[in-house]
Amino acid sequence: MAYEFIKYELKDHIAHLTLDRPARLNAINPPMQLELWDALINFREDPDAWVVILSGAGDRAFCAGNDLKWRSENPDEPMPWAQNWTSNPYKAGPVGSLPTEIWKPMIAAVDGFAVGGGMEITFHCDVVIASENAQFGVPEIRNVGGFPGGGGIHRITRQLPYKVAMWMLLSGQFMTSAYMQSIGYVNEVVPADKLLETAERYAQLLCENPPIGVQTAKEVAVRSLDLPIDHPPSAWQYQWDGIAARMRDSEDAQESRQAWLEKRKAVYHNR
Repeated sequence: MAYEFIKYELKDHIAHLTLDRPARLNAINPPMQLELWDALINFREDPDAWVVILSGAGDRAFCAGNDLKWRSENPDEPMPWAQNWTSNPYKAGPVGSLPTEIWKPMIAAVDGFAVGGGMEITFHCDVVIASENAQFGVPEIRNVGGFPGGGGIHRITRQLPYKVAMWMLLSGQFMTSAYMQSIGYVNEVVPADKLLETAERYAQLLCENPPIGVQTAKEVAVRSLDLPIDHPPSAWQYQWDGIAARMRDSEDAQESRQAWLEKRKAVYHNR
């Protein structure tokens, strides 16, 4: 697929995915949503891609969510996803949703507004780096009398303290990057001109670890999140069954141990 509304580049195992509609605050219309899904599925399936950094073009917004103007400009254009869409690894869903079962690390580099579907995108990420002027919010209740329909209604109470999540959800108010860091949602707040540099530093640190180990750790953690620890079927199954065995038996795991013993830098091949 040729990309018109996003940019995707891969270098040294790090994929850079940029939402590229700065004139619309990187708001997402259906064609852009299909491009975003295509790029992330390619990232997930590419053995040479180990980490992805998502960012927004311009200095005003990471992503302002659903492009409401597009619907008024294209009233007869059908939506490319089912009305009752649910989470899916391959079939594109509404704005704010991303392909599921991406076990590779995802980093959001947020400058300006990450609101509505834009904040829902950050829910999919494992690390959030934000500029000092970044703002986060789910304003659907104020804007359209609804709630974040791309999965955010389910993820917000899982990723934020309950009282904070409910205030944001019911009031539609925005929160600063400093506040979001204080509650543990943002990993680091930096000046805007240091944002991508900092995100790349995080990505490079992740690439220094065996990719299969990183991916397995994420998959086990995510899949077992809502499972009991001590009573079957339990989270331990994911630790000892097939998922973790793939990591333990991998070439990268053996290389990691051998490099540690030989006091040298490991060379990983994602095998």
